[in-house]
Amino acid sequence: PRIEIVAVCDLLEEKARAASRLFNACPVYTDMHKMLDEVEVDGVFAIGPAPTQYEVAPQIMKRGLPVYVEKPSANTSKEALEMVKIAEDNGVWGQVGFMKRFAPAYQMAQNILRKPEFGPLNMLNCKWGQGAYPRIWGIDSAQRAFLIGQCCHLTDLIRYFGGDVATVQTIFREPPQNPADPHESTRCAYLTNVTFQSGVIGSLNLSNMETGGFRDLEERLELISMDNVVTVHRVSHVNWRRGDEWDETPTNSGWYSYDYDSRGMSVRSSHAANGYVGEVQHFALRCLGEADKGISGDLMDSVKSLQIGEAIYESAMNGGKIVEVRQG
Repeated sequence: PRIEIVAVCDLLEEKARAASRLFNACPVYTDMHKMLDEVEVDGVFAIGPAPTQYEVAPQIMKRGLPVYVEKPSANTSKEALEMVKIAEDNGVWGQVGFMKRFAPAYQMAQNILRKPEFGPLNMLNCKWGQGAYPRIWGIDSAQRAFLIGQCCHLTDLIRYFGGDVATVQTIFREPPQNPADPHESTRCAYLTNVTFQSGVIGSLNLSNMETGGFRDLEERLELISMDNVVTVHRVSHVNWRRGDEWDETPTNSGWYSYDYDSRGMSVRSSHAANGYVGEVQHFALRCLGEADKGISGDLMDSVKSLQIGEAIYESAMNGGKIVEVRQG
């Protein structure tokens, strides 16, 4: 194996021991500094709520060790940028858990975009729908927490395909309170027009009003050039509607397309299909010096994802005004 878990640390010993049992009964610690003093490591997974990562990851990087944190790296872009500076000052790097970049369906879409016959990207549309999302991590509202804790995945995804975002303009919907629904106060929707620095335009549709279950998810990305459209649905289905006709049979209407669908495969692994396996493998290879940043999300990508979310919230709370996204 390319990764060997050599120690586990948690403030609660019983949690550390439970994790240790999953990894060949490796040594257990409740003190991170004691662990790093006693165990030789190539890199550290520092996984927890964003405020915990903001506290813990800098201490690891100050030891000259690369670190992996979940998305987002911190609650605010300001805090996330502090982490970038600490990494730079100590000559190390951090990877952030934007696993969608490693999902085979999205990698397939990126490969199509690079093909000459697809042409330059003109428009990007992204939709995300789920159930109620709670107020977490000390964030002042569930509506803001939804953007920070969950939708950072989508703001990173549109940057991954469209490049840096220039402006956003958002309308916002919060439904009337229903005393019969204990989650009603957490429900909301953001509908955003997006312009990219490249000139590409797009939309971002984010809602937690669509289902009753937290994990009942709807996800769709649409990429449009000239006479070509690529659609990725639920990280498993890729359709390329092509502009050229690859058959000589006369037709009066319709279009030609290529289609990939992994949903019917009994061997499909959700961990691999959603990108979790690929991002962990990449972190390991980079720790070993066998890979560079590549397609992975880093600490600066987390900053930029948070900056887009902050701009969306500012626009939504100010009547849909156009907001310029801060850059770095």
